[in-house]
Amino acid sequence: MSDPAGLIDPAFALYELADVAGRYGTLIAIVIGVIGWATASDNPQRLARFRGMAIGGTFGYLLIISVDVIYEVLRFILGTEFLPSDWPYGAITGTGLNDLTLLSTALSGVLHSLGLAVFIVGVTLWAFGKPGSIAGTGGRRAATMGLVLVGASIGGNVVGVFAGVIL
Repeated sequence: MSDPAGLIDPAFALYELADVAGRYGTLIAIVIGVIGWATASDNPQRLARFRGMAIGGTFGYLLIISVDVIYEVLRFILGTEFLPSDWPYGAITGTGLNDLTLLSTALSGVLHSLGLAVFIVGVTLWAFGKPGSIAGTGGRRAATMGLVLVGASIGGNVVGVFAGVIL
């Protein structure tokens, strides 16, 4: 394996698609929720549904933004000397690294992109789903699964960085 970008690029394209869909999806949930909340004064079930959609959309949008902020803060704190300049999306490249290190870094990038895509789709489903519905429950599970994948990706990146330093 000469370049881990062959694994990372398709996964990152999927993440970019999910990011755009998630950002616009949660914004649509906010707008629909606020409009429905304002017009549903006589029906308590409808009022609760649209209030949940507005609050869930807002929460989801803030979560999507906060994940980006966390990565930027980590990049700022750790600096470019410790992490690759294109982290977390890129991989460690260079001479002297063996194929196993490149493969682990590439898989970490794939986990990162797929984890964020699953997280964003889950948060969007959670915002649109009724409490206790299949979409709401599946959205919560997908958001949790996505965060676990992102955590595994961060761990893989740290292992890859230390392996690159040691080798």
